[in-house]
Amino acid sequence: MGSLGTPELILIVLVILVLFGAKKIPDLMQGLGKGVKEFRKASRDIQNEIEQGVTGTSDETKAKCFYCSVPTAKDAKFCPSCGKSLEAPQCPKCTAVNPLGSKFCKNCGEKFEV
Repeated sequence: MGSLGTPELILIVLVILVLFGAKKIPDLMQGLGKGVKEFRKASRDIQNEIEQGVTGTSDETKAKCFYCSVPTAKDAKFCPSCGKSLEAPQCPKCTAVNPLGSKFCKNCGEKFEV
């Protein structure tokens, strides 16, 4: 019982191509990607619940990241999971404070840098 080598992988890819066809493979991979994403989210949620039970922290002391929904400290400036800013974006042109997740300024329409 050894590991799969290059010839075996090529054979597996050819069998999948013959069984499903070239048009169905992207749909299958997209579904697989969504499944993996959901699995990661569920495992992260379970891990956070376990940590919350062990440390005894409540939802009152934590806030959720707008982008990935991971609980963070209320005074945190960046999400520990995805690394995105937790502060509301401020427009460089008109200095208006915009809601989290905004790509454009609500007042002047200026596009925010990513």
